[in-house]
Amino acid sequence: MAEEISFKRNIGLFMAVMIGIGATMGPGIFALPGELAHMVGPLGILVYLVMGVITVFTALNYSELGAAIPLAGGGYSFTSRTMSRPVAFFSGWFFWIGNTLACAMYALIFALTIRTYFIADANLALIAFITTVVFTAVNYLGMREALIVITVMNLVELAVLVGVAILGMTDIEPMNLEPLAPMGWGPFIPAMALIYISYVGFELISNASEEIIEPHKNIPRSIMITLGVSTAIYVLVVGVMMGVVSHEELAHTDVPFIFFADRLFGSWGRWAGIIATIMASLSAFSVTLGASARILYALGRDRHFPMFFARLHPKYQTPDISLAVCAGIVIIFSSSGIVKFVASVSDFGYLMGLGIINYAVIPLHKKMPNLRRPFQTWFFPLVPIIGVITTWMFVPALETRSFFLGGLLTLIGATIYLTKPENRAEFREIPAEIAERTRLLISRLRRRQMRVLIIGGKRQGQSIANRLLAKDEVRIMFRSAEHQITFIEEDQILCDEIERRFSVPIFHGDGTKKEVLEQVGVENIDVVIAASEDDGSNVIAALQARQLGLERVIAVVQDTEYAQLLEENNVVAISAPWATAAMVESLLDRPALAQLFEFGIGAASVLDVMVPAKSHVSGRPIRDLQVPKECVIAAIIRDNQFVVPRGETTIEEDDQVYFIGPAGVIRQACDNFMREN
Repeated sequence: MAEEISFKRNIGLFMAVMIGIGATMGPGIFALPGELAHMVGPLGILVYLVMGVITVFTALNYSELGAAIPLAGGGYSFTSRTMSRPVAFFSGWFFWIGNTLACAMYALIFALTIRTYFIADANLALIAFITTVVFTAVNYLGMREALIVITVMNLVELAVLVGVAILGMTDIEPMNLEPLAPMGWGPFIPAMALIYISYVGFELISNASEEIIEPHKNIPRSIMITLGVSTAIYVLVVGVMMGVVSHEELAHTDVPFIFFADRLFGSWGRWAGIIATIMASLSAFSVTLGASARILYALGRDRHFPMFFARLHPKYQTPDISLAVCAGIVIIFSSSGIVKFVASVSDFGYLMGLGIINYAVIPLHKKMPNLRRPFQTWFFPLVPIIGVITTWMFVPALETRSFFLGGLLTLIGATIYLTKPENRAEFREIPAEIAERTRLLISRLRRRQMRVLIIGGKRQGQSIANRLLAKDEVRIMFRSAEHQITFIEEDQILCDEIERRFSVPIFHGDGTKKEVLEQVGVENIDVVIAASEDDGSNVIAALQARQLGLERVIAVVQDTEYAQLLEENNVVAISAPWATAAMVESLLDRPALAQLFEFGIGAASVLDVMVPAKSHVSGRPIRDLQVPKECVIAAIIRDNQFVVPRGETTIEEDDQVYFIGPAGVIRQACDNFMREN
């Protein structure tokens, strides 16, 4: 077998920050303040500050996803594991558009700088072509090798930006900042949309996840450091720039930072600005090109594109074919010569993709509740929701022509996706899935909340509470209500444990005492479940509850002789130890089904079992198993999905298998499924 080729994990925290800084502190700060001065004047300082604050929500969501799913491909890799294939594909497609067009913008700014200050009649397309070829070769050798070059350029750029800004603070003229909003506040949101591309460079850090050392620590740290440093430098530089040079003058230059540095320090300031602009353009270009290639690599790896896109060079371990394709697209778009247009189309891709990524944190929590998340966003799900809103709110503010090209590129992506028959079939299922989810939502809104009192907080009581409080999609599909739990427990230590685990009301006392039950209040309870470990206590508690007028009472008992006494008093008896939380759930949520069975002593029961890893039934089809004829496998829950059991259905480890049949028989069936090889 050929040796598998994988990425080298050799990027530490500093280098990860350099990826983010290289993409975030790109040439936008050298070119976009001129456009900003034209749109909003000195208000542009506040635009940069507010944009930095708003982007924190997206950065937090990215940090959680990047630490939990450290895979090459960044945003696309997050959605491919948390959302449906069509959504995942389009998130990757949008990010690829955003990154590739950003590359074209950086190449174009570099070419314009060369033509303006070095070769007056230079051909922009030729300069962009040469730049792309050189940095494609650098990325071809490896991300770390590219980062060494990028780091040097970043440090030069930052030194010039911060140095010029600090030295220029003494030349600020307050009159240049008055009025703060000469064009009014109307263009504020469109101005934020224009500079959005200047803040999302941290997204590129996650694209190199498989090459970052200790990604669970270094990805969140590098993202937040990148955003904090970038925001501080942006506000400082733009604030000094607007204070030294009037916004009218800045609005008439394509190279506002160089113009500003020249005004302050003459020729040496001009050349410092030129060098910093070149460093920023090439640094951002190199980082973004590598990220774009890795997105294309991930799309190929997951078979959205042909598999050859997922090829890694056997020696350099870089996605060489994807790099070549991305380089070709960059050359085509950079030949347009229009910086603002290319930036706007790039923003379209980023904004669409980032909105999906912000939302992806929600299905991550629901679909993978046990996934280790070294970094977690605060105030879930509020932060992901705000992230979606603060991303997509800028989409309507983009240039009209960017919508046309962005829409055309989206259609091209849809065409590529639909070339595969299995993808077309999946698309056809989406309307039905939406309709089903809508039906479930309406059904849930119509359900009455059940108020359940559990007497006894040990293993049996906690197991029942776990089951009734579960909120996964399968439970909600069959549940008659969102249950509200209250406990009565005599042991103070257990009360503390229940409080930490469930955060529900707890009464400390003896559940067999009428005065304790009266404290809970008959009017506050719909169902009482006596679930302590002692049969006698459960019988007394259940009968006390009936005497207080509670109509729905369930008692868990081991001795079946208690069943007749309980049923004579209209108490449902469930036999232990075979009483499970599933039985209680069936009684509460599926009363029509419960009427068919006499739980504990009757003809039939419902019981479920979790298939252990070493079970002898794991990996075998149902038709080959020795299931007693008197019972049937009614359902299988697998990865929170309902599986209809048929003869050819294979049992897998961690399947939740439900049996229906006589109590004694299904106990044997459960024992059989639990038996190891």
